[in-house]
Amino acid sequence: MTYEYDYLVIGSGIAGLIYALQVSKYGKVAVVTKSSLNDCNTDHAQGGIAAAIDPKDSFAAHIEDTYQAGAELGKRQVIAEIISSAPQLIQYLIDLGTDFTLRDPAYDICLENLSLTMEGGHTRRRIAYAADSTGHQIMEALIAQCRKNPNIDIFEYRIAIDLITQHHIVQDEGFVPGISCWGAYVLETKDNKVDIFKARKTMLATGGAAQIYSPNTNPKVTTGDGMAMARLAGGRLANMEFVQFHPTAFWNPDGETFLISESLRGEGAVLRLSDGSTFMENYHLQGNLAPRDIVSRAIDSELKKRGEKFCYLDATKVPSEQLLKHFPSINSMLKAQGIDFTVDPIPVAPAAHYFCGGVLSTIEGITDIHNLFVAGEVACSGLHGANRLASNSLLEALVMAYKAGNHPSNWEEVQFPRIPEWKVIAEFNENEWVVISHNREIMGTIMQGYAGIRRSRRLLNYALSRLENIYNEINNFYQHNAVRKEVVETRNMAIIAIAVVRSALMRKESRGAHFLVDNPCHDDEHYKHDTII
Repeated sequence: MTYEYDYLVIGSGIAGLIYALQVSKYGKVAVVTKSSLNDCNTDHAQGGIAAAIDPKDSFAAHIEDTYQAGAELGKRQVIAEIISSAPQLIQYLIDLGTDFTLRDPAYDICLENLSLTMEGGHTRRRIAYAADSTGHQIMEALIAQCRKNPNIDIFEYRIAIDLITQHHIVQDEGFVPGISCWGAYVLETKDNKVDIFKARKTMLATGGAAQIYSPNTNPKVTTGDGMAMARLAGGRLANMEFVQFHPTAFWNPDGETFLISESLRGEGAVLRLSDGSTFMENYHLQGNLAPRDIVSRAIDSELKKRGEKFCYLDATKVPSEQLLKHFPSINSMLKAQGIDFTVDPIPVAPAAHYFCGGVLSTIEGITDIHNLFVAGEVACSGLHGANRLASNSLLEALVMAYKAGNHPSNWEEVQFPRIPEWKVIAEFNENEWVVISHNREIMGTIMQGYAGIRRSRRLLNYALSRLENIYNEINNFYQHNAVRKEVVETRNMAIIAIAVVRSALMRKESRGAHFLVDNPCHDDEHYKHDTII
């Protein structure tokens, strides 16, 4: 079946839904998401949105914090534009119905009355939040607005397989120069039927790819689909070596983990080793509130010295009333694990969390591929540099999507070529897939062990060899069997895992989230630039 829309949005987090709401003013919008509408990284975001809205704060201070946290690789102009847009667009979220935590609940919700917390790498309290479920509150407001919008149609449980570009069309009436996007081939996961979604403009808002690591803090849907599709279509990826590990993911022996918000340290919690001693003061002047890459490496170093698997986050000195009011979700999750964090320290260890790199784009989400926008974690706009500053992720997604949704190119007329139907293959070799599907787990182990917090060129080369073999195996299966969601995801994960390792091998220095034991220092002369593949 062929669906025809003005705009196609792939992904349903903050970036996708903001763009959908903006362009719905100009035409019909299809939002395609491979799970339920709220199964996305945004819904899992605990901390908040960084913005210089306190009178004692300034754009200049937020810009400098972002630039320094990114190991001086971010683009100052991009950083300045995104940060200066923050107050206006947080007000936009308020107007849409987002229920932020207030300084004084007796007064109306407005910028001046937002409660602000502190997080790592920041020099001011500037994180606007909604208890410890900020992303969920934002999603509730955005979903409500989208569901009642007559110009937005929502398609859940569908995964985009490929962007429709020159690679698919029959150019029998002459060549079509360059690369343009005319929508996507989309698989309905319940009956495994492939449909064509034609659109004048396509927005990739598919989030990151932390599922290529094990463990990670992300929902199961974050398999790098948008990054992989853009790469297959001819788009460039930038800074893929900079994968941020969150310092404080809950640790348990079963491997199932969840995020413990950085705001907990912002409110006074401290990291301790198994003997009760603190250590972050030995690594950075900001101690427990140092940037994430520094805290994660410090924890990793201390654990390896002792042959231990986790340390502790101790919030017992923070008033219990304050903890329970600010962190009700974390309290609930910890109680399910038998931990009362008002009296017990929390076992934590770093886990893969966020991709600072992605599809190369402008701040408006414009990519190498005509008619294709990106926004959010799937994109590399130049904001984060080599390491993301806490709570800048929702901000970037919000600003990029809003700007993309109001870009003049959205109003362009587009000439569509004849788009062929998806080539249907009836057979699916279940026995072979059972064997090949184990590659998903193997990839997680390879990436965690050889391309994790600390890397060496020897192990990166070993990882690349293993990953290329895995990709060839998966891709061969993909080419000769009926398409399935699990196969597409595993193919995409292999593509992105290879991109991370190749990018890491290209950067022969340590910077931000990329630490190379062979070259442990910055090399500004040779490597203070982006890695583009």
